[in-house]
Amino acid sequence: MRQSKFAAFHHYLPIDDALFYGALYVTSAGRGCIPAGQPYPPPGHPSLYQFAWNEGRVLPEFSLVYVTAGAGLVETGRGGAHPVPEGSAFLLAPGVWHRYRPSLATGWTERWVQFNGVLAHGLLDQGCFLETCPVIIPLSPALFVKQLDHLLDDVESHPAHNNLSWSLQVVGLLAHLLPTTPAALKPGQGRHADTVVSAALDCIWNHSHRVLGVLEVATYTGVNRRTLERRFQAALGHGILEEIVRCRCNRAERLLRETNLPIKRIVELAGFGSAENMRQVFQQRHRRAPADFRTPRE
Repeated sequence: MRQSKFAAFHHYLPIDDALFYGALYVTSAGRGCIPAGQPYPPPGHPSLYQFAWNEGRVLPEFSLVYVTAGAGLVETGRGGAHPVPEGSAFLLAPGVWHRYRPSLATGWTERWVQFNGVLAHGLLDQGCFLETCPVIIPLSPALFVKQLDHLLDDVESHPAHNNLSWSLQVVGLLAHLLPTTPAALKPGQGRHADTVVSAALDCIWNHSHRVLGVLEVATYTGVNRRTLERRFQAALGHGILEEIVRCRCNRAERLLRETNLPIKRIVELAGFGSAENMRQVFQQRHRRAPADFRTPRE
């Protein structure tokens, strides 16, 4: 996947305190074209980032590398060696020994961005990225490289700057690499291979502000109550009623934290039958009263 215009560069960026203590910040970015037979990596990088193949390196940040032409190899201390075909990316976590290089026979064209922050670590902790197999095929390669080039062009034009916009663009790039198939998701995440369970979740999260019970959900899905309960439990590890309560609590907590709406109105919007019912549920689930979730506002 070649671009009509390609300029090799690399820049290591200043990071101010506002970015450093935020959710995610960019540390460096670049792109290059490594011809077949050329030694790798090319010189000119700061010593922290330069490495020799026989030694590898460990970085204090995430590295995302995308190969648009050619092929190569990436190896990590946790996952061993993996081929990197054309059109694939690999994501390396901080603190993990690694090394990578293009094939001597083909070389490669690379685009990369490095970043860090609590958001990236949170995705890693949730298992969104596999450290044992860092090679990933983006969901929409053409859109992915277009967005990546947009970021790289901006960095190339403003190498002495850094900003929140670049951080958010990296978040958009990571979205292309997240798993979306049911088998890759943990219980409770996303859509499910069982279409009946997916329909039940759709019903609960769209209609739990109204009077809603297990029978109503079963009617919505078109299967009997016992069958739905069994399939729901197998897919998520808990029952339908628990999911209804979880949905209502989730919405009530967000309304309590993020708005000044009165408790009575939150009870209605979240789907609880009464303020007492919401209080009892919160005590059972959190050992706290709803008002304890309220964030003081000026």
